[in-house]
This record gives sequence, C-alpha cells and structure tokens, in this order.
Amino acid sequence: MIRRYPDALRFLNTFTDYERMASTYSPADYNLDRMRRLLCDLDNPERAFLSLHIAGTKGKGSTAHLAEAILRESGYRTGLYTSPHLVDMRERIRLDGDLVSEADFTRAMAFMEPALRRLRPTYFETMTAAAFLLFAWKKVEYAVVEVGLGGRLDATNVILPAACAITTIDYDHIDKLGKTLDAIAGEKAGILKPGVPSVSSPQPPAARRVLRARGNPAFPRFRVLSHRGFVLKFTAEGRSFELPVLGKHQAANAATALALVERSGARVDPGAVQRAFRKVRLPGRVEPVGQRPLLIVDAAHNPVSARALASALRDLPRRRLVLVFGASADKDYGTMLKTLLPQAALVIFTKASNPRAAATSDLLKHAKGRPAVAARSVPRALALARKAARPEDAIVVTGSFYVAGEALGLLQRHE
Repeated sequence: MIRRYPDALRFLNTFTDYERMASTYSPADYNLDRMRRLLCDLDNPERAFLSLHIAGTKGKGSTAHLAEAILRESGYRTGLYTSPHLVDMRERIRLDGDLVSEADFTRAMAFMEPALRRLRPTYFETMTAAAFLLFAWKKVEYAVVEVGLGGRLDATNVILPAACAITTIDYDHIDKLGKTLDAIAGEKAGILKPGVPSVSSPQPPAARRVLRARGNPAFPRFRVLSHRGFVLKFTAEGRSFELPVLGKHQAANAATALALVERSGARVDPGAVQRAFRKVRLPGRVEPVGQRPLLIVDAAHNPVSARALASALRDLPRRRLVLVFGASADKDYGTMLKTLLPQAALVIFTKASNPRAAATSDLLKHAKGRPAVAARSVPRALALARKAARPEDAIVVTGSFYVAGEALGLLQRHE
C-alpha cells in the first residue's frame, strides 16, 4: 500500500521503463488500448481540461515550456507534462509552473494503485495517467502535453486537444519510427485530428509534404533580428519579442508556441507574451549554469539537436571550448560528434549511469585526432573539465538527457 513518497517511487519503478532500455517497440504490434482502459478506470481525467499537444524531433520540449509560460502569464491555471526528466522525476508534471509536490504525486499513485496492479502499464503510461489525474484534481484550465516518442502510438495520444503543434522533424528513433523522413513525419502527424487547429515549425520538404497531406498545419512567420550573448530578439507574426536564451533556433520554437496558444482559443495579449518570454527558463536547453569558466548544459541527443547547439555556440564571444560528451549507444553519436568536434579544443568522453549509455571506448574512436580523454562517470568528467578550463573558457556538457541530468544534479547538490 502506498502511504509515503518513497513508496510511490518504488512502485513506479516496478513498471517497464523503455526510456532507460533498448526498446523492442514495434508500431505493428502496439496500440493505445491499455492506456484507454487505464484512463477509463480513473473516470477519464483527460477530459476535464483543455489541452495543447506537441510532437516533433527537435524543439518540442522548449515549445511546450514556452506555450505553458504564455498561458500562465495570461492568467490561466496551467499544467505541463514533459519527458524525460533531467534531475527529479517530478519535473515531468508541473502545476502553474511548479513541480508537482511529493504529497500530491503520492496521493495520485495511491488512487491509481488498484488499476495499475491490474493493468500493469509502462512507466511512461503510468506517469501520463498521473499527470492527467493531477491536472483534473487541480482544476487546470489548459495543459500543455509533450509527446514522449513518435506521436501516433504515444500514450499521450488519447487526448482530444484544443490545438496541436509539430516541431522540426528529423532523423531520430529510426529503429522505431522508420528510416525515411516520410515515415517519421507520418508517425509524428498521428497527433493531428480532424477539426483540430494545428501549427508547424519549419520542416524539411519531405516532412512538410506529409504534414500538409495529413493536417495542413499553419506555418507561423518569424524572423531573427539579433542575437548577442543570451538575448535573442526576433519577430513572430509581425510582433517583436525577446528571449533570454542562447541559440537562434529558439525563435522558431517561440513562434510555434505562440501560434499554438493563439489557435487554441486562449485569450492572450502581446504584453503577457513578452513577460512570459522574458521570464522563461528552458532547463537543459543550452542552459548556462556557471561562470568563470562559463558552464553550459544541453540535452542535445540527436544530429539535429547537435546542429542547433553548434550554431548556438558560434554566437558566443570567442572562447576556448572544453566539450564533455556522452551519448546513448542507440543514437547517431558519430554524426553528432562530426558537428561538435570542430569547435572543441578538448573532448572529455563520459557515460551516464544508464544501461543504454555508449562505452567511452566507442566514443573515443570518433575523436578524429582531436585532443580527447575518457572519464568513467559524469562527475569525474566535470572535475577534469574544470581542471582543464581557464576562467575565460567555456565547458559544454551534452550528448544525452541522462548526461545533462547527472551534470545538473551534481551542480545542484554542490549549490
């Protein structure tokens, strides 16, 4: 019986967590029936609030955070569901911008316990159901829901949203979603529904064709005005805004978030949007977490994310760069490193405490003559990076959500 938060965590961790293992997921033999049965047992909490649904390869997490910030600044009671988490599991479920409390999460798990024991859903399905239940209990008006994987068969795709968004589509999870952009875009487009307004970030031609055929989403207009340091100035739908971020790619995410909120029927004004953008924090997205040396943590975990990170780093004032890199073994880390290595004076390869992590010996094969060393853990890699970096240098930790999360967790403990 679940009585305390540790009990809830122990019970949650008994469910299969495909995020932390090499999944055998196959679209051919997977469906949403179990998720629908679970929600039916809980009296369908997902029907108690309006929702915004976001899928994509790159930028869906940032877009979700930005959309929620706009809604909250506009006076709505909000929920936000994202994955994976970086440090604390409760990051996945936010209420009015705050992590769900341990007490509320424990209450939700205790309430769901009989249905969970009978149906044995996955870890992600359990978290999704808990989020919907908590959003209903807390009388959330708008919930922003990020897809976990793909879209068509994702556990979140049981909602009937007020509006949908597809962020940039690129090659990732090809063993699960397909080996072509057409196939991947088809899985992402599975969240689009008849009569539901939809928007899209800029897309490669192949993905754009699929989205136009499946849902004909609107493509919001935006333009980067300037980017100096951690201040991005841009226009979206003809209005000027600022974001406290590094990386021009965030202009597309902000424009997509704004268009998504506006097409959902929510009432917002430009002042609220500007306030939301100025206050927003995008955890693990080219996030500065230390100075002298500048320390940046980014959860880039696929080639398109690595390209965005490399572009963002070129906007930094000229600095010597120490790169701390670790990746999952099933990711295309070779292509990621081809993108990132040219900017690095030194590479420290490492691995997260995760069974999917690539061995540092395999990563070292991609150093291509660049000065490189291996560290057995993320804490050890950070310690080596600090010794190697001068105060005027930059340290960038990237390669996976798990490496980024362990680095952030270590920094938080030290603080």
